[in-house]
Amino acid sequence: MTERQRVCIGETRVNHNDVAHVARREASVVLTEQASWHERMTRNRQAVETRARGSEPFYGVNTGFGASVVNTVAVEYGVNLAANLFRFHGCGVGPLLGADEARAILVTRLSQLAVGWTGIRVETLRAMVGLLHHDIIPCIPELGSVGASGDLTPMSYVAAALSGEREVWVRGAVCRSAEAMAAAGLEPVTLEHKEALSIMNGTSVMTALVSLAMERAEAFARAHAVMTAWNSFLLRGQPAHFDERLFIAKPHPGSIRYAGWVRAGLGCGARPPLGSGKVQDPYSVRCTPHVVGVLLEVLEQAAATVEIELNAAGDNPLMCEETQVVLHGGNFYGSHITHVADTLKVQVAHAAELLERQLVLLCHSTQTSGIPENLIRVEGPGRTAHHGFKAVEILASALIAEAMKLAAPASVFSRSTEGHNQDKVPMGPIAARDLRAIQNLADHMLAIAMLAAAQATDATGRAAALPPPLRALYTAIRQTCDATTEDRRHDELITRCLASYRAGNLPI
Repeated sequence: MTERQRVCIGETRVNHNDVAHVARREASVVLTEQASWHERMTRNRQAVETRARGSEPFYGVNTGFGASVVNTVAVEYGVNLAANLFRFHGCGVGPLLGADEARAILVTRLSQLAVGWTGIRVETLRAMVGLLHHDIIPCIPELGSVGASGDLTPMSYVAAALSGEREVWVRGAVCRSAEAMAAAGLEPVTLEHKEALSIMNGTSVMTALVSLAMERAEAFARAHAVMTAWNSFLLRGQPAHFDERLFIAKPHPGSIRYAGWVRAGLGCGARPPLGSGKVQDPYSVRCTPHVVGVLLEVLEQAAATVEIELNAAGDNPLMCEETQVVLHGGNFYGSHITHVADTLKVQVAHAAELLERQLVLLCHSTQTSGIPENLIRVEGPGRTAHHGFKAVEILASALIAEAMKLAAPASVFSRSTEGHNQDKVPMGPIAARDLRAIQNLADHMLAIAMLAAAQATDATGRAAALPPPLRALYTAIRQTCDATTEDRRHDELITRCLASYRAGNLPI
């Protein structure tokens, strides 16, 4: 790989795009060779070892965990304590996170630990890099974290895999970690004082999932603008609704950007004239820049928050390398990332709903657009026996209803747990998984919107009149998805269209 395709941990700041590239195996991960970084990490580790030999309370080193902090643990049991932490947290349930998500988690935790403060050994970080290099990916169940003392239970599967325990993905198959490491020539790591806690005690799962969601959300917003342009064209709408002067008058950056994408899709200038016909279109077309523009601005704000989290020490306790003072705090707490996930959930759901509203306009706008009711293309006396996209409209309603339900903020469902030690928790992993679920629903809605627009284009015979960007998209869709000429199943078409979009095979 070239230099630009490497993420150098400890040397450069990591952002959400870096996480996504590693997750898709488009970038490799290396540790910096900078002497100053290695010296700082060594001093941090020495501070841990010095304090571990002392008699003062040192959370997770000579004490129990959580509410069990009142229990004293003799120093000779320190290694047992580290192993027991990931062992008793091995209670995750539910589906496994995808291999791409687990890679994202690994690089996220590496970046956070490489900041220093935590006292983890460089050798342990190298072992994590080794897992990524050989694509030995921990199998991590989705369920089991409230995001308070970090993502303890899911991250225990990372600590366990490093130690040669539990299961991992290797080339799509599941096998024992010890076997996979032996086959790759890697040695399991014996985690020392505080190291299991350092790996597990942070926001790595929620931050990784949100990092992947952010890149995905921006791609969705761009595709959304193309669909708004296409539906506006089909509905004989007013390109003037996207005149740049409107957005100079109310200059929200996201609205300006989205309106520009719609104009590009329509192939019109910055100041399109008011056309003939109805002066104003329904809100689901006319007001799209003011809705999806918010999503774009939230993404910009989220990028800054996520970058801070990716490049910050997020466990407890931390070490002051200068004074060797142990700092007991709550940097593992996931409120910032939960806020990002909960906010993105709402905005992605709103944007997806607009596509569903536009679908309804296409299916029931015969008098103003010439598009046949329910997008039916059958002619003659047998026409009334067909129903076209009627059930697809119902499907779209179901998808959006579910997205809206999931959009409720997870953070307000805080639960007191772990003996009332974790008595206020952020619910970040739940928010992140809700966001992923909403994005899956939104992607399906996008595929439906594309098929409906292509169907309406065929039904009105306007393919040749499409602006070039829309014509290119129409042609790409029709390469894998044929038109509906009589009643048929649509699930296979939706699946094919969605696969083309996710594979990046559509010009949007």
